[in-house]
Amino acid sequence: MMLKVLPVGLLSVNCCILVDEEEGKAIVFDPGADAQKIEKELEGLELTAIVCTHGHIDHVGHVRTLKEKYHVPFYLHKEDIYLINDPIWPGFEKHIGANLPCPEPDELLEDGKEIKVGKITLRVLHTPGHTPGLCCLYAPEHNLLIAGDLLFKGSVGRWDLPGGSLEDLKKSLQRVFSELPDDTLVVCGHYEETTIGHERVFNPYLRGLF
Repeated sequence: MMLKVLPVGLLSVNCCILVDEEEGKAIVFDPGADAQKIEKELEGLELTAIVCTHGHIDHVGHVRTLKEKYHVPFYLHKEDIYLINDPIWPGFEKHIGANLPCPEPDELLEDGKEIKVGKITLRVLHTPGHTPGLCCLYAPEHNLLIAGDLLFKGSVGRWDLPGGSLEDLKKSLQRVFSELPDDTLVVCGHYEETTIGHERVFNPYLRGLF
């Protein structure tokens, strides 16, 4: 397995490319911007799917660009479809260079669903709070969690944007920290990566949740 993490766009969204090197297949997660940069990293690989952890425009902004080039299915949770063409703030889509309209998903993420890229299996964890449909993707054999904007190093996802819920966010965080091992590598939607164990000890937002 190879994981490439590309910060894209003005908000430095962590677009992830997960690769099964044996089969030369790849999945792209959260292609919010900079499609040309993403396409360069895909050279020589077979893209099999585009997965967005949630529907905010900074995470889905270049889904359309990649779909038009690679003709692969786009995965998103049904609860976030209403967000994919919402600029959040007037003119924000132009500010971040989003290619709208974002197409509706071809496949729906659901809790417990498995997505494969080559021999790598990812399990969907529906973890609402930042948005109603936010999903993390967990690869247990590789101790990897692609967390979107659920969790950050030293912080957690905002709950004050459209569709946010503090109560749901707390429940989702409790679930992740109860189910996943401490040595799980967490690739966050923005900023640095971390581990479940590090955040359990040092994240001030998690105090009182466990």
